[in-house]
Amino acid sequence: MKKVLLSLAITAALTGCGGGESLEDIKNKEITVIPASTVAFDPSNGVVSVPNDLLFGGTKDGTLNMPGEAAEQINYADPQTALGALDGWSTQTPYVIDLIFPANVSLDQTSVVTPGSVRIFEVIMGASLVDQDCSTVPAGLGCKLVGELTYGVDFATKPVGDSIAIIPLRPFKPGSSYINVLTTGVKDSEGRSVKPSSTYSLVKQDINTLPLVTPAQKQLQTVINSYENVITSSGMITKEEIIFSGAMTMQSVGTALSTAKKLMAANLQLNPAALPRVVINTDAPVISVADIFASLGMTDINPLFSAVKYQKGTIALPIYNKMPQGTGMEALAQSTWQGLCDNAVTVAGYKALAGAAYPVDPVSEADGLCFALSEGRLRDLGLDPQKHLTKYNSVPKVQYLENTEVQFTTPDSDLSLINYVRSTQGLPAIAMPESGWPVVILQHGITRQKEDMLAVTAALTLQGFATIAIDHPMHGTRGIDVDADGQDDFNATTKSVLHYMNLTSLLVARDNLRQSAADLLALRLGLNFINVPNINSQDVSYVGQSLGSVVAPMFMTQANQSLGNPMVDAMFKVSSASLSSGGGGVASFLLESQEFGPFIQASVLTAAGTDESAEFLAFVQSVPANCVAYAADPEAFVTCSYGEFMASLQQAGEVEKIANIQAAFTQFTFAAQTVLDGADSTNYAAALQVTGTPVHISLVVGDGMDNKMDTVIPPYTMNNPLASTIPFAAMAGLSVATETQMTAEPMSYVTKFIKGHHGSLLTPATRDGAGATAEESARANAEMQLQMATFLASRGRMLVVGDSSLLTQ
Repeated sequence: MKKVLLSLAITAALTGCGGGESLEDIKNKEITVIPASTVAFDPSNGVVSVPNDLLFGGTKDGTLNMPGEAAEQINYADPQTALGALDGWSTQTPYVIDLIFPANVSLDQTSVVTPGSVRIFEVIMGASLVDQDCSTVPAGLGCKLVGELTYGVDFATKPVGDSIAIIPLRPFKPGSSYINVLTTGVKDSEGRSVKPSSTYSLVKQDINTLPLVTPAQKQLQTVINSYENVITSSGMITKEEIIFSGAMTMQSVGTALSTAKKLMAANLQLNPAALPRVVINTDAPVISVADIFASLGMTDINPLFSAVKYQKGTIALPIYNKMPQGTGMEALAQSTWQGLCDNAVTVAGYKALAGAAYPVDPVSEADGLCFALSEGRLRDLGLDPQKHLTKYNSVPKVQYLENTEVQFTTPDSDLSLINYVRSTQGLPAIAMPESGWPVVILQHGITRQKEDMLAVTAALTLQGFATIAIDHPMHGTRGIDVDADGQDDFNATTKSVLHYMNLTSLLVARDNLRQSAADLLALRLGLNFINVPNINSQDVSYVGQSLGSVVAPMFMTQANQSLGNPMVDAMFKVSSASLSSGGGGVASFLLESQEFGPFIQASVLTAAGTDESAEFLAFVQSVPANCVAYAADPEAFVTCSYGEFMASLQQAGEVEKIANIQAAFTQFTFAAQTVLDGADSTNYAAALQVTGTPVHISLVVGDGMDNKMDTVIPPYTMNNPLASTIPFAAMAGLSVATETQMTAEPMSYVTKFIKGHHGSLLTPATRDGAGATAEESARANAEMQLQMATFLASRGRMLVVGDSSLLTQ
């Protein structure tokens, strides 16, 4: 993998000399002049720490302009080049600003963590789409100060070698811009303030009094002047204190998915025949979930499952992922989402150049649609070959419709067994509401399938719910058979997790997550047109497990954002949700996952293109003795080989090689999280809270002894304080609950289990390596299902805790 941090190429150091004395005097006094320590900044030679908005330079479509995009055949599967499909940077991933030190001089670590040494200012940049004053200021220039972020609250810093790591403690705002500032408070081991680079010293000079010479120099000088003018405008900092400033604009989040929802809603009037509709097969014999379990050879089935009716159906889903054109993994790299239209930046540029030749009226049906959807800002004139989806191009193209299998359950019409069980629990009898049974959408985890979620249907049926479920894209019945040979070529359930969580093409991984959310929006809308009676499609809740919880915030935020029409809003609304074992910061928690992490790390090392990568590949080809047993399973074999390889390096004391491998992981995490950000839960946490949707989250934190924390999605990560389940719950405003909660208004809670494992919501069985006993696993399963069902039954007004000994603060 190509290095993402462009500043790693630095090789030079500055030198200095004394003055006022002869060379002989200096020699006699034996004065040693130590060169200055400086910030690494030399854009003309590719020395720029990222994130940095200078990489927007030369953009034609408002996306980052990466070096790999200059190739005749652009490879967006390359992690660095993939950044060129984005309209900004990650809101949450830690990043570094590099420094240069002369020999025997290092960074004063204390100075880095001293408040005021590193400062971050929120600003509005030129060509703003939201601020009238800044709309006419040229793009790339600082325009207006919004405020300063607080050290220790919004961000933290720490020294990492010769670099300063900046760690967000709160996500930056999607679509907003910030300026990173290093001050003279940053010092080296000699006690001296770090200096600006020679380039920065030149371009920070006032362009009005000390203009540089070449157009390129003046352009950079104008940019840096604008940064410093904005951040010093409040008087909180002086230009003399600034040794570096760099702007970073966060990427937009949710624009394409929001537009997809609006287009679905528009069909209510424009094209009702195109609406997604749930069609249940009413001709098939009605069976129970107990029958399904028995057919799978399961025993000791909860009798209540015999009171859960099971049916299948279909729904036609709009698919935005392009269909792969081959059967190899490389074919998936082309299956990203694409805009329907040319982006607004390109159109505006063409309009300015074309003058009178610019076509005022649409030139084709597709152009007319783009024109109508955007009041003329978007066109389809063949100007934009990539059509990346950004804030400048938010209309996704539907590639095809997929007839998707639906799983559907309802309480049996004979409620005697259900009400008997309720009576044993001290609950009143239920009858079908006049408006019909409320519905819960169920969504499964990665590499699994919708049938897994049948495990919660008894608990939900006991509370009077119907349920509906579909598979994630490229899971279960939704595998892709490209060559029509009857065998899926791509299926994360039966073949490889990488078919969905695609590490070889991060843009595809992001868009698979977006497709999952888009599918749920279509399913939610399609429930309004279900072909069976006695279903209340205006009262719909949600349960997610693992990946189903990861995509839930994206889905629910969009579902519950108003379109300005109460009748339409009700057709998308999600009343409440219970999420198990999810979280944000996908790149971070995957790399630190006990179960997935080693395979992902092995995959990253394989593709790193470093000496250590070549050594690892040779090691794998040698077939390590301890891994022979896994030879028939490529993923298990590579994972085993990676463990053996790293152990061999540790035993040999290969400290430098291990550090290089860790650096490759850091670079990958930066690129991966930046690309995945548009579909990451973290970026929807605050917006989900604003919708007022009551949410319950359950997770396993372990007991600190035998029972481990979740081994698939850890509750938190070591390298990103914003990643995983606990940080997401905090950002979404959930309160920790350890006992039963009852409130007049809906509330949101997180329950932290000390017993159980990643899949405890679905099974009472143990999980290998998790540490929970059979008795503890069964208790955790019963408690999670009780909390889930009672929270949804009350629409967030009650959370019943039956066994508080399983919970912790």
